[in-house]
Amino acid sequence: MQKALNVPNSLSLLRIAMIPILFIMILNFSPKIYPLLIGLYFFTILLDFLDGFIARTFSLETELGKILDPLADKLLILSLVIAFIITSGFPIWLAVSIFLRDFGIMLASYLLYKKYHLVKPSIIIGKITFGGISTLLLFFVIDLSPSLDFTIPKRFAIPLVFGFLLWSFGEYFNIYKEIKNG
Repeated sequence: MQKALNVPNSLSLLRIAMIPILFIMILNFSPKIYPLLIGLYFFTILLDFLDGFIARTFSLETELGKILDPLADKLLILSLVIAFIITSGFPIWLAVSIFLRDFGIMLASYLLYKKYHLVKPSIIIGKITFGGISTLLLFFVIDLSPSLDFTIPKRFAIPLVFGFLLWSFGEYFNIYKEIKNG
């Protein structure tokens, strides 16, 4: 049994602590803070990579980490999507799709834990979907710059992210169904 508050879990907690800072920076954006916002966003995404890499490489995976890491991902996405709905016209239909998928995954995870004491780690398509959403959010961050226009990359990424959302929701649903029926 690994110690619960190890380096990977501490990195996940640091990511969660950075979310309100990013949210406030987006809501109160000015060109002066643009480099800091970009740097902080990249740092947050880097922490997501590092916590998983360190946990797997050094056998520091914990039940808490299996909960904290995806929770940090979902809180980051939720916060930034809301910030970009308010400031930059993030599509409401896509936000609702993201929220419904994440709510469904969290509900299924809760039910699996409650009934079977089972914590399922993220699957590869879930990680790819998170990467796609993170990239789309990066395009929105970049587009805050008055000298850059990321309208075309955003238009390309939006349907792509939606496709991955549907795919990953289907895969998570199948896993839940197999465990429940198995």
